[in-house]
Amino acid sequence: PTMKKRILTLVAVLLASAAAAQNTTAYFMEGTTFRSQLNPAFAPLQGYVNIPVLGGVSVNMNGNLSLDRILYPVNGSLVTLLDGAVPAETALDGLHSRNLLGLDTRVNLIGFGSFTRNHRNFWSFDLNLRVMTETHLPYELFDFLKRGQSTTIRDIGVYAESFIEAGFNYSMPITDKLYVGARAKFLVGAGRAHLNIDRFDVSLNEDSWTADASGRIDVTAAGLDFETTPTSDGRETFQLDDADYSFKGPAGYGFALDLGATYQVLPDLQVSLAVNDLGFICWSKSDTRTGVMNKDLNFEGVVIGGPDAPEADFDLGEFEFETAAAPATTKMLRATINAGVEYDLLRHKLGLGLLYNVRLWKYKALHNLMASVNYRPIRWFTLTGSYSFVENRAHAVGFALNCCPSWINFYLATDILVGKHTPQFLPVKQNSINLTLGLGIPIGPRSKRVAAYTPGGNVNYR
Repeated sequence: PTMKKRILTLVAVLLASAAAAQNTTAYFMEGTTFRSQLNPAFAPLQGYVNIPVLGGVSVNMNGNLSLDRILYPVNGSLVTLLDGAVPAETALDGLHSRNLLGLDTRVNLIGFGSFTRNHRNFWSFDLNLRVMTETHLPYELFDFLKRGQSTTIRDIGVYAESFIEAGFNYSMPITDKLYVGARAKFLVGAGRAHLNIDRFDVSLNEDSWTADASGRIDVTAAGLDFETTPTSDGRETFQLDDADYSFKGPAGYGFALDLGATYQVLPDLQVSLAVNDLGFICWSKSDTRTGVMNKDLNFEGVVIGGPDAPEADFDLGEFEFETAAAPATTKMLRATINAGVEYDLLRHKLGLGLLYNVRLWKYKALHNLMASVNYRPIRWFTLTGSYSFVENRAHAVGFALNCCPSWINFYLATDILVGKHTPQFLPVKQNSINLTLGLGIPIGPRSKRVAAYTPGGNVNYR
């Protein structure tokens, strides 16, 4: 496949995965088992056993591009901005100098938890599969692929990692107003990859294209190897198409912490703070393959740009990397900060929430501010509506519901059900897609956390 096709595939995979922040709409949705993933001080109303895989699925995509700047309807079908049927002026109009896309997927494989005998302390165990991907694509890359003009391209970046996390969470009251929680997580790395093309300069000669490219790739996976080719000067080189992989076990181990707290400032006013994914993974140096690239490429008889032009045959698989020593393999996780405040009305039946979320990605820190209205007509049922702003831009309208009577625990939170959609039901006026759902079975007694300072000694359901 050509480079253009590979980029198209990359974008399509990100979109199909429905991609980096956590789904913040669920933050104020009481009773959900997923809520403690956002702040470990939050406990559900009752113990639970999650249904494997269906017990908790969270898929989130964030970036600085709305989907209508990536996907375009053409003759009843949906194509990407790189399709020849999309005019260059239209495709390039909504792009930024640095275009970012991030994917964060979490699948709960095993999950269960319960209150202790005092019905106030809560513990839980979760086994999750996590996959995270980030891309950093400069404007000049798209300009070259659409217009076919000589240009200087810098900093094309792709980063991906996958790991299993086994986490034990414990939350408890310190005072009648202060409740804290912590989750210790043991991490088992499945694999990671980091491709960074520092320079990709292309120029049009009389009858051919010339590309001056340099970059680096680091890949870690047990059972991965590249077939190398010796050079006349004693070096060894490999190409991406020369990869051979068969799974042979973990590729790294690590540890992380989630820390959280809630504080009841007034009987109807609660503030909360959490810092998640404070940790690292030590990737196996022996399972890491590193290559550096510095190569001039020549392509004859290729025309780029225009709806009828053939594609540029710039195949990433042809990029030749020289084998190099593996770098330091301890990598920090992407931490997340959640700071919230909620005010209750109508004796806890209605809540107004405000949440500030920061996700520290490799290429950029993404800031999100969300306002929500949370309606609780009865203790075991919650409806939430939210409106989010990302990087000071109106972002998305979210919806969530939680149903947790004595026989089932079901929750759903998403921001793709409202707003304008394509015929394929993809939202086109927002730069994120977030979907979180879970299904579990309640067990054990319900919470009896009582706030002594609450007028009348009412039960504090939080």
